[in-house]
Amino acid sequence: MDETNLAELFKIPCPASLDTDEKVLIIQKQQDLRLIISHHLGKLQFRNVHSATNGFDALELMNQKNKYGFVICDMDMPVMGGLDFLNEVREDPRYQRGPFCLTMDNVSKEKLMLAIENGVDEILVKPFTLGDIWPKMQSCFKVFYNPKNPERVYELAKSLFRNQKLDEAAKVYSILSQTSQKSARPVVGLARIAMEKGDVEEALRQLTLAEEKNPHFVHLYTVRGDIYVKKEMWEEAIVAYTKAIELSPLNPVRYKNAAELLFKVKRYDDAIKLLNLATTHDLDFAELHHYLSQGYFLLKNYPEAITHVKRSLATNPESVTYLNQLGICLKETKSYDEAAKVYNKVIKIDPDNISALYNKAILHKARNETSEAIRLLERILKKKPDFTPAKDKIKEFQSGGGEKGAA
Repeated sequence: MDETNLAELFKIPCPASLDTDEKVLIIQKQQDLRLIISHHLGKLQFRNVHSATNGFDALELMNQKNKYGFVICDMDMPVMGGLDFLNEVREDPRYQRGPFCLTMDNVSKEKLMLAIENGVDEILVKPFTLGDIWPKMQSCFKVFYNPKNPERVYELAKSLFRNQKLDEAAKVYSILSQTSQKSARPVVGLARIAMEKGDVEEALRQLTLAEEKNPHFVHLYTVRGDIYVKKEMWEEAIVAYTKAIELSPLNPVRYKNAAELLFKVKRYDDAIKLLNLATTHDLDFAELHHYLSQGYFLLKNYPEAITHVKRSLATNPESVTYLNQLGICLKETKSYDEAAKVYNKVIKIDPDNISALYNKAILHKARNETSEAIRLLERILKKKPDFTPAKDKIKEFQSGGGEKGAA
């Protein structure tokens, strides 16, 4: 079966024209450019336009089960650029891909070739005008919905996978593998299906075959790492995740996904090692500091935890979770005055926050302010009479006990 006939084989419909009711996603780092594009789209009668400042934030929008019928995305952005974003949307079965138009400036032959190699449907060169946008959108639409475009077939396979029609998805990936014999991409799709079915050995076999076809295909290593985590083969998982990071060192998804899985199995040291690779590449994103702060905190490395929880607070200054954690870290490093200020801030934001009240009581005891500590614990019990830790601490403090046990 020729690849060009696959859309016909699977009876994939191709809409005749771009519908202005489609949800459009604009991904640009510059606010003024986002507003200009939105304004132009409004003039073109598009009524459902959304925006994000980088590819990583855009993926979060898509994680909320949003489907975008068209994406206009910049190539170079902080945190995650356009090509990394497109690769995640193309390969991750959770996401539904539509026509993708890449904006860029300082155009070069190398940039154009890179865009084409990564599956970009159309390129819009900056600066551009209203007169430039609509023709490019039409061209982008026609490229994506061309019956000969294999991306439509991959989207069909992903849709079947999402809907747990695994045998049907396997059939599509198998045919794609036959028509693109040098591509690792459909073979990784078959590995995902085998993993979903619980056939780990078959999934690993497919990934070995994918690696033989293309050892630079990032997603084969991420899937392999996920499998090894499930099998509790920690060293092998770290090797696989590290390889994925080496191949795509500026993609925050690589770090975040690995950290999430390693945290679930309480491999905090391993997660921290991988996350610190991001800092060597000057990559900075909110989840990086979240996981590093949590990891160091759980390992009781409080000075490092303080560094990263403060970075997390820089983007979310009223997070009572981060503030409570910072207060504990400051108390453990005997920075009592700073800790007290942090707990006071939490209580100002949320006067009934049990963790802050309890931890401030522990702090008072650490400063030999026993009566103040007991007063706060009694305040907790008025709000939450069944809070056993407060009851136990009152007894302990009244009997002259210690001050350990932050919540």
